[in-house]
Amino acid sequence: MPNKIDDTPKVNTQPGWGCLARTYERGDIRLPHSHPQGQLLFAITGVMLVESANKRWVIPPQRALWLPSYVEHTFNVFSRTELRTVYFEPPFIALCQDFKARDEVHVIAVTDLFRQLIAGMFDQNYNAESHRLMASLLLQVLSETEILPAALPMPLDSRLHRAALEMMMHNNWHASLSQLAELATMSERTFSRQFVKDTGFTLRGWKQWARIYASLDLLANGISLKQIAFQLGFSCPAAFTAAFREVMGSTPGQFQQ
Repeated sequence: MPNKIDDTPKVNTQPGWGCLARTYERGDIRLPHSHPQGQLLFAITGVMLVESANKRWVIPPQRALWLPSYVEHTFNVFSRTELRTVYFEPPFIALCQDFKARDEVHVIAVTDLFRQLIAGMFDQNYNAESHRLMASLLLQVLSETEILPAALPMPLDSRLHRAALEMMMHNNWHASLSQLAELATMSERTFSRQFVKDTGFTLRGWKQWARIYASLDLLANGISLKQIAFQLGFSCPAAFTAAFREVMGSTPGQFQQ
């Protein structure tokens, strides 16, 4: 049964920023909430689905999500997730004049520099001035990083959304159209038509993309291609690699570099 989390941890943002490290288990649901600060979400491990204002983003360890102040959001956790959150007070954000997308929810690709800055901000061996410089540089990096599209669109219809979550939460990639339509309490024809309308994908095409996004956490954790292919229902590692290249534009090995 999902663990619905409704608490709001207290974070000291008096210097202009603050950090929070938290572990979530598969199936955890963070109920709708907002913060007066701008918020950067980054999962060291794990994959989560973040929702805000009828938009949804799947965030693996190779991506991070920026949420402006007072934007209500919720998220579902698809696998055990080590989440790192950095909060920025609006006056501190304003100091980075190059950060033009500060009022826009958006996804960025995570770079080595980004990872090192996040790690440094959680490292208590650095003093307050070093942390301030890291926080400032992190905002500058955000301002210079390309905004990525929400590459895995999730269905907006609550019934279709429930069926899609069932697949992703439980790796139920072999579920048939009839099984998913039954779960959504819809006819197969209505399910198929509405799924394309909501996502722009056929169910078959969406499954392919969803499996690749589910693989990103496994790749980040050093799981072998053979094991990933088996877990996600591909016939062999070569089939997984071909699908990965089609979706991500690179091989799994190139993506990890």
